[in-house]
Amino acid sequence: MTDTKPPVSIHELIQLAHIGIPGDQVTWSRVTMTSDRWIAIRHSNKEDKEAMVTVLNPKDGVISYAGQTSADSIQMNPTQPVIALKAGARFEVFNFDTKVMISKTKIHEPVVFWTWLNPDIIAMVTDTVIYHWDLWQNNPPERVFCRHPRLAFSEIISYKADPSLKWLAVTGLTPEEKRISGITQLYSVSDDITQCIGAHAVCFSTYHYDDNPSQSTVMCVASRETHDHGKVHVIELGPYKQGNFAPRNNYDLIQYLDDVDRYDFPVSLHVSCKYGLLFVMTKYGYLYLCDMETAACLCCTRVSLNVIFTSTLNTDSQGIVGVTRGGQIVTVDIKKDGFIKYVRDTAKKTNQANRLEKAISIQIDNDEDVRGSRDTSTSSQMEPNSFLLRDANSNISKLK
Repeated sequence: MTDTKPPVSIHELIQLAHIGIPGDQVTWSRVTMTSDRWIAIRHSNKEDKEAMVTVLNPKDGVISYAGQTSADSIQMNPTQPVIALKAGARFEVFNFDTKVMISKTKIHEPVVFWTWLNPDIIAMVTDTVIYHWDLWQNNPPERVFCRHPRLAFSEIISYKADPSLKWLAVTGLTPEEKRISGITQLYSVSDDITQCIGAHAVCFSTYHYDDNPSQSTVMCVASRETHDHGKVHVIELGPYKQGNFAPRNNYDLIQYLDDVDRYDFPVSLHVSCKYGLLFVMTKYGYLYLCDMETAACLCCTRVSLNVIFTSTLNTDSQGIVGVTRGGQIVTVDIKKDGFIKYVRDTAKKTNQANRLEKAISIQIDNDEDVRGSRDTSTSSQMEPNSFLLRDANSNISKLK
């Protein structure tokens, strides 16, 4: 469903070219965003022998890290002033505030994908095995499970875990004739069982259904199937919690709006627990907003003409922050009153509109209650520290 006046607002926060990031280096492998606190960029100029590292706040553009490194990949911790750097088989992790290295390790298999699972654990995906590296245990990366053969020829683009680390999902894409196939391998740690499903994007979250006394762990799945259609699932995972209704598995069909010679598919999912909304972002800039309670698709609109290759939840506005291939950092937010009216009058989904109206009203009241304390609190942003950068980069530059 589309609307000439979509009930979302789209604003450019930063243009990376304005801070010296070459346009041809704004890519998935060079620009990483694990949360809405930082964006880490690895870039270089023709005159520089070593790569540059720039870490900035995506909302205001404040640069908190800038220096040289020989690392081939970098990622910021999602919640702490900590940066992880990879150089070949070596990994090192540094803390900005204490100016010291937290941990380092070496893995003896080529790592094809790695990410922070949470503030404590880095996950590493090789051609055959998935490892977890707990930074505080002083142990080498631990083997968790093996990759399924169905992922053998896929490009790994995502690895997700639920908050308890009991459910894990690794996703790969495989080019096929006139389409991109998505395969996700699910793994239950408790049962030591693995299963492959057709899915281009997966995420886990905790969510409190309106009619349940206890919150649930849910898995959200988005896929593109035959022709121009796909599905969005919201699946309640076990174990069953006393007093809750039976676990539910809701889904809805969505229609993809391809351009000429462009095969679109979902690339990221983000859950706003406060509003009960699932944001489904596609490669070519379409946003589908779905209801967490029922998985019903409420709205579809295009938010960017460029590829959005990385995005995350905006914890302040309960929208999303994304980076486009054109170097824009954009924020996409719902127009609260207009969105409720759209869902009720245009999408003809009265129950969902009533639930959204209640959820948004509660959130507005909560924001007003804490606004005073937020205004007086100090920001946790880090001050630039060139001496720290020299320390960190001198260590990582030694990695061969």
